[in-house]
This record gives sequence, C-alpha cells and structure tokens, in this order.
Amino acid sequence: MAKENKTVGIMCFSSSNGGMEHDAIKLARLLGGVMQVSLLCKLGAFIHQTQKDADKNFVLEPISFSSRTFSLSMFFRVRALLRKYDIDNVIFFGASELKTLFFAFQGFDINLLIRHGTTKSRPKTDWFHRLIYSRVNYHIALSRHLLANVKYIVPRTQESAYQIIYPSFRLNHNESESMQSGHKKTLQITHVGRVVTGKGQLDVLNACQLLYDRGIKFRLNILGALDDGDYASEVKKRINKAAFSNQVHLPGHVTNVADYLAQTDIFLFPSAGEGMPNAFIEAMHYNNVCIAYDNTVFPEFVEMGFYIHLVRNGDVKALAEKLLAVVMDIENEKIRSATNVRLVQKYFQPERELAQWDDLLV
Repeated sequence: MAKENKTVGIMCFSSSNGGMEHDAIKLARLLGGVMQVSLLCKLGAFIHQTQKDADKNFVLEPISFSSRTFSLSMFFRVRALLRKYDIDNVIFFGASELKTLFFAFQGFDINLLIRHGTTKSRPKTDWFHRLIYSRVNYHIALSRHLLANVKYIVPRTQESAYQIIYPSFRLNHNESESMQSGHKKTLQITHVGRVVTGKGQLDVLNACQLLYDRGIKFRLNILGALDDGDYASEVKKRINKAAFSNQVHLPGHVTNVADYLAQTDIFLFPSAGEGMPNAFIEAMHYNNVCIAYDNTVFPEFVEMGFYIHLVRNGDVKALAEKLLAVVMDIENEKIRSATNVRLVQKYFQPERELAQWDDLLV
C-alpha cells in the first residue's frame, strides 16, 4: 500500500487535448488518493480549464509561460512550488520543457521520473541532451514497444533505470458484459482520436465505403477533437462527399466516450502508431470487435492474449476487406471478443498500477 507522506509533483505543460494530457490527470487522481499530489500545468490550457473547478484529490498549479525551449517564468515558478509542497518526486509528461526543468531542479533532491507515451523518431545524442537526461532516475514506458523506442531515443546513462507501467482503468466488469445483449438493426462502428494526421479517420471512411457498396447498414461514429488544420478539413470534405454521409456522426470531442463504446459493435482504429491507446483498451473492455494496423504496440496486444484483428500497416484495401469479413460474421466475432473483457481487468487494474508507481517513489 502506498505511503501517505510521499509528495509528488506531476508536470504536464502541453496545450493539447490528447492522450498525454488525459493520462496526466488520471495519474494525479490515482496517486492523489494515497499521496500528496500537485499537478503542474500550463495556464489556460486543457488541463487547467477542465480541472480548475473539478472535484479532485490533488492540488492544481497552473504556470504562465511562453517559450517551451526555455522559460524563466517556469524556472522560478517550479522552484517556488517545489519548496511550497516539499516535493520529493517529479513525474514529467513531455519533452521540450525538460531543458527548463533541468535547471529548475538544481539544488533539490528530486526523484525524477519521465513518463513516455508516444513513439519518437530522432535519437537525442548531442551533449546537451546527454546532460539533461543524466538527471533522470526512471524512464517509464507504457508498453514494450515504447520501452524499446525510449532506449533508442534517450541517451543511456548509469543514473537512469527503465520500466514498463501499463495504464489502468476503473471499469465495471459486469456492465461491459451486459451492455452488448440484444440484436441491433444497424451496425455500430466507432473510431476515437483527435482528428489529426496519423489517427486514421480517412482510412476508416475509405474502408466503410466497401460496406456501403455491399448494401450493409451501419452508423459510423468518429469521436475526437477537431483541430483547425488541413487534415480535419479533408476529413469533413470526405464525409460530405461520401454516399453514406448521413450515416456518419462527427460530434468532435465528447466526454461520454464510454456511452458510445457500450453500444459499439466494431472499433475501427487504423492509427499510424500508438504508445498504449486508452480508447482501444476501453473498446476491448466493452466487447467491441477491434481492428487495427499491425504497427507499434498493437502486436503486443495479441501476444498478451487479446482477440483482435490486425492488417498490414497502411493497407486500406486489406482494412476494408477485414472490416467486411468481421461484419459478415459479427455474432461469432462478438463471442470471440468477449474474452477480452476479463483480460482488460487482469492487465489494466488500478491497484496494480498504483503499486508499481509506489515502488519507484521515495
């Protein structure tokens, strides 16, 4: 059991509304139940806006700054908060701000853990990155794929250790099994993710074209924040031009994703790559038949025993054919996928995640 006198500063200074930001909030809530937790974020950003009036078991500390490369305002504010809350442990979500934090931590006996949730491509081999990463005690990855990526990207130091900590979810086991009962006239297909390049919404739409051509009735839910960019515009145009546009639901960011997943038959997730996708795990919990590309972390789910379908990375034709095959045998596919419900409970329970973090915190 975690010790209540441990003091933890969780730091995430991103302005986005994605998996990393949600994970930072979720970890603050998890650890905040048994430790003294402060969540440091950017003033006015998603974390600040959603948590400032929320009922929470941690302290929220927004910081105003302009530069992510180096910020004097962040430097002084972080140092003040380290003193104010007597923080012994820092869990950092991100990368860019580590340059400022390296100097802000000078003179403090900090147990520094960096939590890695996305795949990166360029190794940090220059002398400055070797210097700032030498301050890190633990690199925490969300999957075996990410752990291998971290070891490739991050400079190796004798001071740092590496560990995998899977995320966790408080999900109702009985509810997930009972919600899928009964026959629905219209097949429900769902995709969850920010509408940005790499998340696969266009591939989803192209794959669903084959269902329409075969005369199969379906409803497609594309859930996720709509960024003001070229890709989001392209997705909207593709929907408007589609012959099945009236069967597509594009609500943007929603807070009740679980309500959608509870009514979903097929979770179609042709992402270009993920670290450990929360929505994919939740979809398996709600007995969705899950289809993805065979990249990054997804083969790891198969090795863990989950029943999912993988197709060759980026092959939209194969994706469409797999989707059609699943639809044509949907009743049996739902029965086979039901084994995933208990596996999610086994691998992603909060008590296990809390114990793993507690072992690393001082």
